[in-house]
Amino acid sequence: MASSPLEQVRETAQALVAEGQVDEAFDFFVSALDAVLRQNRDLELLVAKLRRERVGKRSERMDPAQLSLLFEQLAELGGQEEVDLEAEAREDAELDQEIKDAEEGQRKPLKKARKPKGNWRISGAERQVHHVEVPEEERTCVKCGREKQRIGEDTTSLLEFVPGHFVEHEYHKAKYACGTCKQGVTTAPGPSKLIERSAADASVLAHVVVSKYADHCPLHRLHRIYERSGITIPVSTMSDWTGEVGVRIEPLVDRLAERVRQAYVIGTDATGLKVLDPSSSENIERGTMWCYVGDDLDVVFRYTPTGEGASGPWEFLAGRTGYVQADAASVFDRLYDGQVASATEVGCWSHGRRRLVALRDTDCRVAYPLKLIARLYRIEHLADARQLSPDERASLRQERSQPVLEKLKRWLLSSLANEPPSSELAKAIGYLLNQWTALNRFVEDGRLSLDNNLTEQQMRDIALGRKNYLFAGSHDAARRAAALYSLMRSCAQRGVPPLPYLTDVLRKLADGWKQSRLDELLPHRWEEMHGHSSSQ
Repeated sequence: MASSPLEQVRETAQALVAEGQVDEAFDFFVSALDAVLRQNRDLELLVAKLRRERVGKRSERMDPAQLSLLFEQLAELGGQEEVDLEAEAREDAELDQEIKDAEEGQRKPLKKARKPKGNWRISGAERQVHHVEVPEEERTCVKCGREKQRIGEDTTSLLEFVPGHFVEHEYHKAKYACGTCKQGVTTAPGPSKLIERSAADASVLAHVVVSKYADHCPLHRLHRIYERSGITIPVSTMSDWTGEVGVRIEPLVDRLAERVRQAYVIGTDATGLKVLDPSSSENIERGTMWCYVGDDLDVVFRYTPTGEGASGPWEFLAGRTGYVQADAASVFDRLYDGQVASATEVGCWSHGRRRLVALRDTDCRVAYPLKLIARLYRIEHLADARQLSPDERASLRQERSQPVLEKLKRWLLSSLANEPPSSELAKAIGYLLNQWTALNRFVEDGRLSLDNNLTEQQMRDIALGRKNYLFAGSHDAARRAAALYSLMRSCAQRGVPPLPYLTDVLRKLADGWKQSRLDELLPHRWEEMHGHSSSQ
């Protein structure tokens, strides 16, 4: 029977001691322990990876504990003399302290506030105040018999939910006619309607649209919700309503698109959407939703049946000369090389680090570049904490971020020289170096962002929606959905409550709002007239 590894270590060590080689026996124990510790760290990284896969978490955020393990392994590797891990740790600690000091300096003294109601808050809800008096028979002191004096009051809150409900308005329109001439009947005007021969008020139409395109509720589920309120509206009818609303707000979205095209910075990305198409062999096609975000506030979606650039960004951004931020997909190249536009490319560090993050479970060397990239974001945090202007932010970036970028580039070039071209690390480094100019663009202008995450966040609504309603009914329906998503996401970016906004807009359109005044119905103008609300 073969001895266990532990017994083999003991036997080898005893043999060395018996031969008088005590130092060799000690070194043998140390090397054996080192091998065990190395394997233990590898297993801890593997366990962390399997846990993420098991729960389906796809976050690219680095766990500090995992990063610490990677650095321990990195410190034991040869060929890493140019990396002073202790100096890097000191620099990060100093930066964290600067951020803490800046946040404390900006923090305003807190006024004495009411005791919070658990972990929830009330914003914009109707408040009814009830005054409750002590019964007269209890206002007499039981000890001396004198009448008690009012000394104040206690306040208790109770939150009530009033279910939403429908109200049917029946209009009896008077009719008048001349009894002598027997001609010319005059009827009192009825309510304005966005959709002729439909009983749906603008508030109902708005609720259907917001439920589907902001709250991701499919129409068949909304049908059941309405039934509980005593109203049965066929799914097909609600589908027709959303289509009609999509058509009516298209001119408004076109004006929104003009604002995006004129923005200082435009972020763009795309996501797929399944669409029913009877002409297809499988009766379904995969279209593309292109997203464009202007200056972090205005959002426009455009649907195209394919993912080709000719009908997507090449058309929407034709002639663009300002900044465009996107990933490194080749479909955007013509926006920068003068073929369809001469825009200035701004890279996305989230995409740049993505391939390095994918190697965190298998290659500890990525710990160092990931640490440097994280420092770039911490410097942005410092700028936020100091509430810097765009020019001040650019100065801070040139002072603090530029050295980090130079250090990162030296590591990338050094590592690439010693790495097989076919390795995953070499591919990740190649991506960064190929995009290096675009990735460094943020240093020159404080209005530029390090990444295109905001644009990607806008597409989450489409991702959530397609999990519920699965596909669009036609290519035209997908185009109308793009228009509706544009308004919903623009409202969300500005903190404009979508239901009252869309209700107000649809009522004004039904009343014959002039096309020359369409800009007044855009979310930013509506916000100016009606005030800011945090309600989404």
